[in-house]
Amino acid sequence: MNFTITMELDRKALRREVFEEGWRVMKNRFYDAKMHGADWNAAKATYGALLDYLVDQEELQNVMMMMIGELNASHTGVSGGGPAGDRVSVQTRHPGFDIAADSSGYYRVGHIWKGSPVDREWVKVRKGDYIIAVNDQELKTTDNYWKHFTLTAGRKFHFLINDKPAREGAWEVVIEPWNTGALSNAQYAKWVEDRRAMVDKLSNGEIGYLHIRAMDAASLRQFTLDLAMYRNRKALVIDQRFNGGGGIDQELLSILVGEKYQYSRGRDAGIEVPRPLETFYGPMVVMQNERSASDAEMFPQGFKDLKLGKVIGVPTMGAVIATGSYSLADGSSIRTPGSGVWTASGDNMENFGVKPDVYVDNTPEDFFRGRDAQIEKAVEVLKAEIAAGKKGGN
Repeated sequence: MNFTITMELDRKALRREVFEEGWRVMKNRFYDAKMHGADWNAAKATYGALLDYLVDQEELQNVMMMMIGELNASHTGVSGGGPAGDRVSVQTRHPGFDIAADSSGYYRVGHIWKGSPVDREWVKVRKGDYIIAVNDQELKTTDNYWKHFTLTAGRKFHFLINDKPAREGAWEVVIEPWNTGALSNAQYAKWVEDRRAMVDKLSNGEIGYLHIRAMDAASLRQFTLDLAMYRNRKALVIDQRFNGGGGIDQELLSILVGEKYQYSRGRDAGIEVPRPLETFYGPMVVMQNERSASDAEMFPQGFKDLKLGKVIGVPTMGAVIATGSYSLADGSSIRTPGSGVWTASGDNMENFGVKPDVYVDNTPEDFFRGRDAQIEKAVEVLKAEIAAGKKGGN
C-alpha cells in the first residue's frame, strides 16, 4: 500500500479515536446525567458522520465543539494538541504610548501609559511629538503601524521622534517593547482610576469605589486593601463587571457579612474602631454586567441572598459550572464540567443569569461619550440610602 495512503488512514483512525474518546469522556463526566436534555447518542451519530471528510486536527476540534454545543453548557471545549513545530510563536508588542493620526501626514504620540518604558524622565518622548519613522522605515498615516509591532522576542523599537512634522532635527529613541499583558494591566488600572474619580465626583467623596478584577488570590488581597482604604466612607460601590470568575466568592462574602460585636478606642484617639475590622458597615451595592461570569455570578447572587445590599447592572452571563479537563489521544484536552451550583432556593445557576435589583445598561453611545450610566445609578442608589440613614443591607 502507498505510504501516503497509509499515513492518511492512520490519521483518520486517530481522529475517530479522539472523537469517540471525547464523546465518551463527556458522557461519563458531565455533571448532569441527563446531559441537559440532549440526545447524546444522536449527537455522536450526527457529527461522527463528518469524520471521513476532515483533513486536520483543527477541523476535528470544530466538529467536536459543535457536538458539545448540543449540551448548551458553559466551561466546555476542546483545545491544544498537535506538533509544537506547527505553531509559530509571534507576539504583538507595544511601545507604551498610543498613536494618533495627524493632518500633517505623520502619526503623533498620544496617551503615554503609566509605568510603560516611555514613562521615564530620561526618555525623550512627550505627548504630541511626531513619529517620523520606526525601525528605519518612514511612517505615514497611510501606513498600518501595527505591522511594525509584531516582533520576535528580544527586539527593540527604534523610533525617530520630532517636535515638528519633519525629519530635520529628529532624534532616535530606543524602546524596550511592552507585551500585550503589560498594556492590558495599564489599561485596566486607568479604567479603575477613572471610575474611582467618577464616584468621588458624583458623591463629593462620601462613597468609596473598588473593582474586583478576577475571583483569584491576587484580587482577594487587593479587595482587602481597598476595603481598608474606604472603611470610613459612608457607602461603598463594589464593581465586578468584566470579571471572568475564579473561586473566592465565599471569602468575599464572609468578609462582607461580618457583624460588629465589639469596638476599641484609645485614650486620645477619639474614634471607635469596630471589631471585626475587616468589613464594611455602611450601605453597599454590587455592580455586574453581561461579562460577569462563573464565580462572578455566584458572588452577586450570594450578596442578594444574604441581603447585604442591592445589585446593579444587567443580568450576568449565565455560565456557572465547575469544570475539569481530560487529555485525549492526540494531546488535546477536553473540558468536562463535573459539578453544578444551585441557589439556596434550588435554582441551577447554569444558564440562570443573576438578575439585578436595579436594571441599567451602558449603551454604545455611553461608551462613545465616556459615560458610565451604571456607575451613576450605583451612586444615586447609595446616596438615597445614606439620606435615609441606612446602615447596610437591603
